[in-house]
Amino acid sequence: MPPLSKKFTTALVGISVTTVIVGCTATGTGTNGASSPSASTASPSPSRSSADRGPYADGEYSVDGEYGTRGSSIGVTLTLQSGEVSAVDVTPHATDETSLGLQRRFAEAVPALVVGKDIDDVDLDRVAGNSHTPDGFNDALEKIKAEASERVTRS
Repeated sequence: MPPLSKKFTTALVGISVTTVIVGCTATGTGTNGASSPSASTASPSPSRSSADRGPYADGEYSVDGEYGTRGSSIGVTLTLQSGEVSAVDVTPHATDETSLGLQRRFAEAVPALVVGKDIDDVDLDRVAGNSHTPDGFNDALEKIKAEASERVTRS
């Protein structure tokens, strides 16, 4: 390979690696390596139309959200007022120390992401370094929406 071509290839590799590194750090990772709540999303779910939204009965709802292939779960207690999340508490269920640590960090970050938001606008993605635990939260959220809708139709 000619020297100029070798230098060009080396430069391209360097640019590619830099791009990957910048892309990884632009997700809100703090100085301690943990993702900040701002790195997460709590956005409208694109698959739901406005006709699929509420109404939801006000109240407190407690369910377990499941995720993963090994029966992982987390507990979610959520309070609704006029379709808005007014309080949320996430209870880790993991027994493995690594998973428990991830679930605890997730539980600490969630209130800042969802309290004060319309329940239909909450759809968590990656939170506090967790890529799978948000799936459990979103599963619990869907169960809560179903229960809150059912309470409206019963009253």
